[in-house]
Amino acid sequence: MDLLIALIRREYITHLDGINRFIAWLAEGLVKLGHEVFLTSWCYSGGVRGDELSSWFKQIHGLDVEVPVYTLEEEPCKGDPWVKMMYKWWLEGSRLLAVKEADVALVNGALPLRFKPKVAVAHGPILNWSLSRRMIQRILYSTFDKIVCVSEETRRQCSEARILNCDMIIPLPIKLDLYKPLDLSQRRDIVVHVGTRPVKNPDISIKVVEELRRRGLDVELVIIGPRTRETERLVKEKDFVEAFFEISEKEKISILCSAKAYLLPSSAETFSLSTLEAMACGTPVVVSSAVPGEVVVNGYNGVVVSGLNYLDYADALEKILRDEDLWVNMSRNGLNHVNKFNYINIAKKYEELLNELITE
Repeated sequence: MDLLIALIRREYITHLDGINRFIAWLAEGLVKLGHEVFLTSWCYSGGVRGDELSSWFKQIHGLDVEVPVYTLEEEPCKGDPWVKMMYKWWLEGSRLLAVKEADVALVNGALPLRFKPKVAVAHGPILNWSLSRRMIQRILYSTFDKIVCVSEETRRQCSEARILNCDMIIPLPIKLDLYKPLDLSQRRDIVVHVGTRPVKNPDISIKVVEELRRRGLDVELVIIGPRTRETERLVKEKDFVEAFFEISEKEKISILCSAKAYLLPSSAETFSLSTLEAMACGTPVVVSSAVPGEVVVNGYNGVVVSGLNYLDYADALEKILRDEDLWVNMSRNGLNHVNKFNYINIAKKYEELLNELITE
């Protein structure tokens, strides 16, 4: 059955983050399976013109198809006025889905939508939410027909917080043909860290690379992510660190595929799409134990470090960078592991779920 599917981002369709990459690749996967898809979000940032959102979204995420994008606000927005946002979704969002005659809505997070049928995708992390926010989210999630969690860790957190019970787990997709792995001899002497929010701990990555340089490894660090004052300050203090803010998917992939290692000493993850992207580049990964086991199997397709001691990360990276056989094995295993997350295969899982929901 061919469906008209509304893929929804609660806040900004212009955020360059994992959720919008998920939306982009899932949308294209569903289109390639024969469905019609449109994207809807509350608003967009001032760096993009409203009438160019569809073409911008295609270009920035490396898509083969252009998917229509609609926003509830006609002008660019700033901030996250949640009360106004929820009110807009309740009134105008529900109306938009009805006018477009969507067969089903696939929502990232939970929203007050007067529309059926609808599926929520829970990403997380959520354990740092306040009790009042948990209560509101519990009520909103209870209005959905089905709830998908992106990992076992998301399921665990949602259950522990008593917010929801997942009906099924479907991992995040990745568009593998965007990634062109290079041989070790063709790579630059750089380690890449993706993420500038405090939870991603870019400061630890800086300490790690500084330690590697003390040990005689002539490597530099590249940090990729949204611009923050703290990251800018950290980068200015170290001449071996370079930051790339708000870059396109194509630029980010080029850097990941030319690096010798990927580093993520994160404090909290429920999946980690950027880690999968590094593996799709054949780039060995060293991550914290916050990254779920579905993504990194310690000693096989990467190294998992317990805790946030920078010396432990430096030890793991030094072994990989000094041992070519180890580097090649981890690179090859990462490439094999990431195949299971191919975006067409993930889109088929959603297709099956949505068809079952429509025919119930």
